[in-house]
Amino acid sequence: MRIAGIIALIAIFMIVLFSFDPFGSIPEPIEEIVNRVNVPNLVTSVYLETRLYDTIFEIIVFTITALGVASLFTSLPVNSDEGQQVFGTVTVYSGGLAALSITLFLYVVINGHISPGGGFVGGVVLATGVVTYGLTSSFRRASLHYEIFKVNILENVSLILIFAFSCFIIIFPEVHAQILSEAGFGSVFSGGLIPMMNILIGIKVYAGAWKMSSEFIDRRGTL
Repeated sequence: MRIAGIIALIAIFMIVLFSFDPFGSIPEPIEEIVNRVNVPNLVTSVYLETRLYDTIFEIIVFTITALGVASLFTSLPVNSDEGQQVFGTVTVYSGGLAALSITLFLYVVINGHISPGGGFVGGVVLATGVVTYGLTSSFRRASLHYEIFKVNILENVSLILIFAFSCFIIIFPEVHAQILSEAGFGSVFSGGLIPMMNILIGIKVYAGAWKMSSEFIDRRGTL
């Protein structure tokens, strides 16, 4: 069995090696998408332009999942242990990690159409930083931001705007194509509604990921 696995890996490697042509021309369908959408990051142009229906249903599935987790944990008791013991150095590093995650979130959602990134990635990055800060520093303090910044309202508004912008792109593709072609290729403002969609998706993913994580921590306690 182990020999067969090694042979399979070698065969796959050889197929990829001989089929890869770094100096070849861009396949025509990909070149067509790049020229039409005017966005360097082809992944972003696909999931927010040519396959926007998939993205809409992914957001719906994610929303239902977050609601399901929250509903499931409603019947469980909240952990009453308020003591959270952490080392001072861990607190300092976790605060820096949270600040770094906010910076990376802004970068990947704003530049997601011209470099690797996007709304889903940005939301996960931000949620990871804030959850890590809550676990290693002060979960109660980290939880305050959800109420102070009205994240639940931002999440609902983001969902409505995502559907609104998606409908606009689907119903008026020529208008959005005109907006995409206005700015120079590769510039921050060349994405039309795509950067705004990335920001909204990032907020939605962050809010849902934080909500699910906080529900687990409220019931199970911190580390």
